[in-house]
Amino acid sequence: MSSEGNTRPKARANGDPPAASARRWLRIAGLAFGLACFAGAIYTAVREKDEFAKAIDALRDPPPLAVALVLASIAVGALLSGLLFHILMRRFGKVPFWEMQALISATAFANYLPLKPGFVGRVAYHRLRHDIRTAHTVRTIIEAIALSGTVASMFLLGLVAFRAMGVPGEWALLAPAVLGIGAYFPKVRSLSQALLVRQLELALWTLRYWAVFRLVGAPIDLETAIVLGSVSVIATLLPIVSNGLGIREWVIGLLAPMISHAPVSTSQAIVAELVHRVAELVVMTPIGITAILALVHYNRKRALAPSAAP
Repeated sequence: MSSEGNTRPKARANGDPPAASARRWLRIAGLAFGLACFAGAIYTAVREKDEFAKAIDALRDPPPLAVALVLASIAVGALLSGLLFHILMRRFGKVPFWEMQALISATAFANYLPLKPGFVGRVAYHRLRHDIRTAHTVRTIIEAIALSGTVASMFLLGLVAFRAMGVPGEWALLAPAVLGIGAYFPKVRSLSQALLVRQLELALWTLRYWAVFRLVGAPIDLETAIVLGSVSVIATLLPIVSNGLGIREWVIGLLAPMISHAPVSTSQAIVAELVHRVAELVVMTPIGITAILALVHYNRKRALAPSAAP
C-alpha cells in the first residue's frame, strides 16, 4: 500500500519533464529556424549589390516625415495593444489601465528575447497579482491573435472586393468596422470593441509600411502597404518563431516586388523590413525597460506596505 502510494506521485512528477523538455526543444528549434531565415534574408539582400547600395544610400538622408510616422506608429500601436488587452481582460478581473499598459509593453519587449519569455511572464503576473486564472489569460491571448487574423484577412478581402467594384482599395481599411455592430450585443461587446481597437492598430501597420519603404528609396502606394502590413501581421502570429523573425523578412522581400505598382527590388524590400525591426527595437526597448522598472517598483511598494503599517 505504502509503495503504491509513493509510486503514483512520482509517475505524475516524472510525466511533466518530458513534455516541458519537448516544448523547450521546439522553442529552441523555432529560434534556430528563425535565425537561419533571418541570416538568409540578409545574405540575399546584400548579394544584390546595386539595389542594396541604393537602399543604404537612401537611409543616409531619410525623409523626416517618414521617420516620424514609423516611430510614432509603433509607439501608438503599443498603446492600442494595451487598450485591447484591458478590454478583453476586464471580463475576468480588475486590472488598472496603467498597469495593463505597462505589462503589455514589458511583455512585448521581453518577447524580442529568445524563447518568448513574455508570454509566460504575463500569465504568471495575472495569476499572482490579480488572481486571474491561467485559462482566462490564455483565452484573452488567443482571442487577441484571432482578432489580428480577422482584421488582417478583412483588409485583404476588402481590398480585393473594392478593387473588383472599381472602388479605391484604400477603403478596405474600414472593412472590419462592419463587425462593430457587435458592440450592441452584451455577449460579444468586449470582442467587438477589441476588434475595433485592433483595426486601428493594424491600420498603423499599413501606415508604417507605407513610410518604411520611403526610407529605403522605394516608395509604394497605400494599397500595396495594406497587403504588406496584413501579411506581415499574419506572419508575426505564426507560433514557430517569436515576432516572425526571418519569416517577415522573406515574406516582405518576395511579395513586395510582385505586387508593388512601382519598382521595388527584393533587396530594398528586405532592407525595409530590417529597418522596420530596428525601429521596433528603438521604440520598444526604452518603453519596455521603463515598464518593467515601473512594475517592479509598484509591486515592491505594495509588498512593503503591510509591514510598514503600525
